[in-house]
Amino acid sequence: MAIRDASQYLIAKRRCDAGEKMDKNDKPTQLPGHPISAFRPHHRDPATPPSILPQFHQFTPPRKASPPYKTATTTTRGTAMALKPLASEVTTLKSLINQTRPLLSIPVPPPPPSTTTTAPTITPYPLLKDLSALLRAHSTNLSIALRPPNLLYPAASKSIQETTNIIPQYLPAIQALPEIPSLRRWVIQRVEDLFTSIAHSLNDNEASRDRLSGTGAIWSSCDALIALEALGTHGIVAELVQSYEALISDAAGELRVWVVEVCEGEDEGFVDDTAREDSALEFWERPTAVGGRREDGVAVRGLVEVALKKVRLLEILLGAVRKRRLAGDGMVAEGVLEEVVGKAKGVSEAVDDVGMGFYEDDVGEAVEAQKRFQEEAVKLIDLVACKDGGVEDKYTKWFHNCREALLKEG
Repeated sequence: MAIRDASQYLIAKRRCDAGEKMDKNDKPTQLPGHPISAFRPHHRDPATPPSILPQFHQFTPPRKASPPYKTATTTTRGTAMALKPLASEVTTLKSLINQTRPLLSIPVPPPPPSTTTTAPTITPYPLLKDLSALLRAHSTNLSIALRPPNLLYPAASKSIQETTNIIPQYLPAIQALPEIPSLRRWVIQRVEDLFTSIAHSLNDNEASRDRLSGTGAIWSSCDALIALEALGTHGIVAELVQSYEALISDAAGELRVWVVEVCEGEDEGFVDDTAREDSALEFWERPTAVGGRREDGVAVRGLVEVALKKVRLLEILLGAVRKRRLAGDGMVAEGVLEEVVGKAKGVSEAVDDVGMGFYEDDVGEAVEAQKRFQEEAVKLIDLVACKDGGVEDKYTKWFHNCREALLKEG
């Protein structure tokens, strides 16, 4: 019986393709113009025109329509190839950075003579925060626009142009900083770090850092400048003092290691003052331990122990300056902040000279350096003993006691 229904025709076709046996009553017959060989296209009779084949053999999936614009692509080799179409914008930005960088360190011009109109006052830290926040946002947009494989050159070009417009605006913010040279150098260095990270992120060298790491460096530099508003002038000086305090701690640690290595076998009398957690008064009131027993090590051991005890006291002193005179309600006047930084630096340098004197077996140099850091520390105490206006408070007595302990022999 011939198959006339279309669905039965398809079923019979599939069974035939699968090689199933079919009885005489189920054998498919040829439809007019549709030979059995037409079930398999590669076995089709060449004489059969394609137009009369079943429709399901002529189906072809539609091709995806081409977009109306050309999409730029790149590889993951970095931003080198991606920045070529932006060469003009990148060159302009780098040139402006190179021109602005030396202007940051130019001294502040004197104020113009008083006139009837008063110029608006610039607050440096909020301005630095706003500029850095904008740069952070534009660097993020630029990183997204240059993300492979599809590059958005119009968005990238706009981000670079906005960054170029922001760079010169750092100059008035730097000029408005307080007249504290150490503070100005510290802030200028961070602005230069930001400029360097921006220039490196746009480097067309194939060996340059990839897109994400370059953006991360810009973020880090921006965050450092954004944080200045919360620190303020006294907070920035506290950061400087803390850096010198860290140098003193490192020098003391190296000196302790040197004593253990050089005087190995005779360190029974050596006392490591960091092993106890006592108050400052208890620390400086403790007696110095006696050195080793051998004739050639007693003198040096005693000098090292005295120096280490004084150095430990300096660490406590600088910590008190940070917490009591550069923060809270007992801050010193802004006019003495540069001297505070200078004395803290002098103390750290003298402590380093103490260690070098002992390392080089020049005990006389070590003793002279110890006298220098004691003198610098006493001058620092005189600056911060009282709060702004020369008013004594509850911390004044503590600083006086620290002064006496530094000057005490042994």
